[in-house]
Amino acid sequence: MPTVLRESGYQFIMFTSDHPPAHVHIRREGKLAKVRLQPIEFERTGGFNAGEQSKIIEIIRKHQEFLLIEWNKLYPPEQEESDDE
Repeated sequence: MPTVLRESGYQFIMFTSDHPPAHVHIRREGKLAKVRLQPIEFERTGGFNAGEQSKIIEIIRKHQEFLLIEWNKLYPPEQEESDDE
C-alpha cells in the first residue's frame, strides 16, 4: 500500500490490489476515508468531520494531477480497458 502523498498530517494511499475508478484512501489518527479523483468526491468519509473533509478535498484538488499520474502508474489506462472486454 504505497503512500503517495503526506500533507497536513494526512497520509494519502493507493492500494496495489485496488480497482477503478481512480481514487485515494486517506488515513489519519485511526480514521480511513476514500475519495474519488474524477470527480473529486468522498466515497466514504471514514469518520472525518466536515472541517477535515474540506481540508482533504482542498489537498486533493491541489494535487489532483499528481494523484492521477500515480494512479495510472499502478493501473495503466490500457489495463482498465482490457478488463472491460
